[in-house]
Amino acid sequence: MINYYSGTYNYKGIDMPEGGVMTNKSPSNDVKDKVHGWLMEDGWKLQKYALPDASWAFVAEDPCNRKIVVAQKVGRDDQLLMQATVIPTEDITTELDQLSEDERNNFLWDLRFELLRAGIDFDGVTVPLKRVEVMMRIASDALTKDTFVQRLGQVHKGVILVQWMVARKFAKPLPQKEIGFRAQT
Repeated sequence: MINYYSGTYNYKGIDMPEGGVMTNKSPSNDVKDKVHGWLMEDGWKLQKYALPDASWAFVAEDPCNRKIVVAQKVGRDDQLLMQATVIPTEDITTELDQLSEDERNNFLWDLRFELLRAGIDFDGVTVPLKRVEVMMRIASDALTKDTFVQRLGQVHKGVILVQWMVARKFAKPLPQKEIGFRAQT
């Protein structure tokens, strides 16, 4: 039905700082260590993830094999990003393409409005539907374990929202949580 994998794509509007050198004593590493510790406490597996425009990034995988990329952009020590991506399979994109233009547009508008109602940032809900990225940000001055876990949960709920809306539209079985989760490489 839907392949779901986490990935972080082109961050928009990134300016690389001159020199581009990060030291181990940067505020970014303090945030990374704090987030790393919280995820480990809650049973997540972490894997470093190389992104050219990130000070640091890793894929966080929970005990149910759900993956979310957690990262901090270069030059944005004041913000943490969590992102996951849903990619429709070929049969879903084919079925979506076979809908009338009005029906397809109505479905995409419904999806956009539901994501907005859920308070989730998103990108990629366009024709053709190649991927839907769901993301949340946290400003460093608001970073607590509670806020972090809530936003991480919002990203996961965004993925479920997309999967369930597609499943309902095309009368497909709901995806198994153990299947179809992989990090973009």
